[in-house]
Amino acid sequence: MTTTPENPPVPRTEAQKDSVIFATPEIVEDPHRNDPVLHIASDSKPKTTKTNVTQNAEENLTATTGGEGKGFSARWTGAINTIHGPIMKGLLWTSGTAARNPRKTVAGVTFLSFFLLIVGFLTNFSVDVDEDVLWTPENARPVKQGAWISTAGYPEENRDMLLFFHANTENVLGQAQTRKVFTALDTVRNLPGYRALCAQSSYVDPRTGQRTCEISGATAFWNDTAALFESQVDNDNDAIQQLSAPVYPDGTPVSDNDIFGKPLRNEVSRTLESAQAYVLVIGLPDTEETEDFELEALDAILDLRNNIWNGNEFNVEVTTQRSFPDEFTRGIVRDIPLVPTVFIIMSIFTCIVFAKRDKVRSRSLLGLSATICVLLSIMSGYGLLFIAGVPFTSMTQILPFIIFGIGLDDAFIVSGAYERTDPAKNPVDRIEATIEDVGASITLTTITSTFAFGLGASSDVPSVYWLCYYAFPTVMLVFLYQITFFVATIVLDEERICANRRDCCIWVTVQKREGTDEDVVSDVSHTDIAETVNDTRVSPVDYWMGVYSRQLLRPAVKVFVVLFFCGLLGACAYSATKLTQEFKFTEVLPDDSYLSAFQFAFDDNTFRSAVAPYAYFRFVDQSDPMIQAQMESYVNELVSISAIEEQPSFFWLRDFQQYRNETGLTNTNNTMFASQVQSFLSTDVFAALYQDDIVLDDTGNIVTSRVRLNMDNVDLEDVNEQIKALDDQAAVTAAQPVNQQGADWSFFSYDSIFNIWEFYAASVDEVIFTTVMGISAVTVLTLLFVPHWTAALFILPIICVLYIDLLGVMQWAGVHINAVSYITLVMSIGLTVDFILHVLLRYYESPGNREEKTLYTLQTMGTSVLIGGVSTFLGTLPLAFSTSEIFYTVFVSFIGLVTLGCGHGLILLPVLLSTIGPEDQIWEVENRAPATEIHEALVTFPASEEDKVGKELDTE
Repeated sequence: MTTTPENPPVPRTEAQKDSVIFATPEIVEDPHRNDPVLHIASDSKPKTTKTNVTQNAEENLTATTGGEGKGFSARWTGAINTIHGPIMKGLLWTSGTAARNPRKTVAGVTFLSFFLLIVGFLTNFSVDVDEDVLWTPENARPVKQGAWISTAGYPEENRDMLLFFHANTENVLGQAQTRKVFTALDTVRNLPGYRALCAQSSYVDPRTGQRTCEISGATAFWNDTAALFESQVDNDNDAIQQLSAPVYPDGTPVSDNDIFGKPLRNEVSRTLESAQAYVLVIGLPDTEETEDFELEALDAILDLRNNIWNGNEFNVEVTTQRSFPDEFTRGIVRDIPLVPTVFIIMSIFTCIVFAKRDKVRSRSLLGLSATICVLLSIMSGYGLLFIAGVPFTSMTQILPFIIFGIGLDDAFIVSGAYERTDPAKNPVDRIEATIEDVGASITLTTITSTFAFGLGASSDVPSVYWLCYYAFPTVMLVFLYQITFFVATIVLDEERICANRRDCCIWVTVQKREGTDEDVVSDVSHTDIAETVNDTRVSPVDYWMGVYSRQLLRPAVKVFVVLFFCGLLGACAYSATKLTQEFKFTEVLPDDSYLSAFQFAFDDNTFRSAVAPYAYFRFVDQSDPMIQAQMESYVNELVSISAIEEQPSFFWLRDFQQYRNETGLTNTNNTMFASQVQSFLSTDVFAALYQDDIVLDDTGNIVTSRVRLNMDNVDLEDVNEQIKALDDQAAVTAAQPVNQQGADWSFFSYDSIFNIWEFYAASVDEVIFTTVMGISAVTVLTLLFVPHWTAALFILPIICVLYIDLLGVMQWAGVHINAVSYITLVMSIGLTVDFILHVLLRYYESPGNREEKTLYTLQTMGTSVLIGGVSTFLGTLPLAFSTSEIFYTVFVSFIGLVTLGCGHGLILLPVLLSTIGPEDQIWEVENRAPATEIHEALVTFPASEEDKVGKELDTE
């Protein structure tokens, strides 16, 4: 009903003031049920009453919407409505076409989704689990340095197989323990194909002159031969004496920390007193055959570990180059069943939400179609990205859970708006009215979510921008399929209801027995369309949302809400300052991964860190004494940083200079230097130590060389220490005089782990940049799409508060800033704004004064937002059961996101709007009543159970 001069608004009586001003219907008897149910009056003009404030708003509407008054708000609204016009026409045409052709729409969307997914799988689908690629910023200096190293002429790195023997921090020195080391070594060497594989190695055994796999470890004291060990060692003392030797039998010096874990020598005799581990490295050649052999070797060693030696205090851990990718992939594969799990959970949830006790009017099948709609969107989005060749990663695997959670929000809002339309109209007209009602809202939230993911796509980190590549087209497809596929299923469901067919069993027709109120099942269709369209019930959730909304706006409650959220902000802000960076690579592995066990044992039983970068020297004349002095100075300065505690065990320049001094050689020119280097490398000991660390040209001059250092004082679980080590070595490198002449450093240090350290160093800046840009973008989009300029004054502070609260909650939950939480924070801006924008936009489109607008907003949009929040939570619930801790982090983050989003959107924002919200009546230029009229959205009903609750609270 609209207000006209012939139908003026009437003042409210005292009785009407006691009634509730929101669309809750009167209680009538349902012939199909024994208990009274809530019904909206079936006529198209519900009885309404307005307050004096509403009447005054009508009188002022001309001034606020561009009539005789041309104020700022009026001009702003007119401009925004100009933007809305084409968008709304597009939405109405798209949804209207789908509604008029429901079967073709459903079939077309389904076919397209399967087609894209199948074509994507068959064309460019790929999985990337290379951590160096996933987490390294593309423009990071280590990326360029690593690329240069691969072409500099150094021998190809071996695919090292590392065996780590320990006794849970106990001493492992002794005959029996050393015998087990040989047992494990021979287990690998006796595998079929070992000798043929090692014949392809670049290493030549100086004892035999044959190519073989290089073995580094304590077995070298017996020339890696078990028979020699057995012949020379009769007891523990014999074993310890030989293990304590300062050099190997071939004269090569021993580096204790390379072959023992936490070795301790007697200060006088220099005999080993204890060691907590043996470290044995088998250098396999980097060939295609090696990957298959590694798998067999891993199986053999793990069988030794888990079966033959199981229960023994002394045991072995193992890792190879394929271990991390394999275990990473295993975690992905193991978590794949969680995807159908989330589909089942969301299907059950939507079926419950859409269900009614009435066999015909229940819409569980429609709820299932909403879930299928999201599934088809994911299939289409992933298919498009597979076709485009974007790699699938473990981070990408998180997305379906998020899309299922947020994708159903629009379905709940559309279906809720549809239920509020006139049931006497045909479904196509009702769909158009629905889109007119909520089209702007779902469009705006889709744009903001898409834009947030678009910002994430600007990241330099592949794992982040690949995830966002998958996300933002999928989010858009969810929106597109909701206004096509889901709209079409609504029309088909209306046809079912009009045909009096049972929900979920559409082949069954329900009819009444004559003379009774009992429904029976019949194969004969018997419809009562008039009864069907006139029976629109208010769900218990809607009813209690009305109860809640009235109590929320009580003055005392509003004061409490504001104080509570202020306190929460203060507590969360303080908590956010306590956030730290931390990332353990074991978090991305399955809980039962042997690689995790290896890492834990290695950390507990060694001084040595796994980080052992090389210092490289290039682009200089290394025969020049001045350059050699700079090389020596560079190494010494690197050793001075806190991450490196000891000088390198072996540095070719130092041994070369000692060799030259001992042999009486002098450096007079390049030719002499080249011959001296050749003589130096012809010595067996120095050849074994340094032939892989010096690259010579055809004339024998050094092109590039390197020395390995050990960063033993870096905690690989402390991100701050890792960033400091990266920055310290970079500062030392940048300060070298030889590096002042060009962008490419002549001296630099490099380890592949520097790649992910670069991500750690850049992640905080990226989070800050993405946050600022995301919040700014959301604010600008709000100004462009919400037809009142004051919307930005609510969005900007509330999103900032939400973000701070989320950081605080994450810290309380034990979540650290790392790769996973970074991605969660990137997504959070686009997701949290959904909880705010739906409420805010509905407020501006609602009639009445502040309180009436807020009540109407909560009653018409609150339930949908709440159910959408629950669906987001349920969508990520399966992640709690993931085999990897990384997904659990996402789950915890989303619990906080949903709770805070619903709290701020359904509690704090309504309180603020009812207190300081503008009272302007905002309508679109088209599809709305003239300026002299106001849309009748507020209805009253006689005092019922809700009034009793309110009066009881008033009395208290």
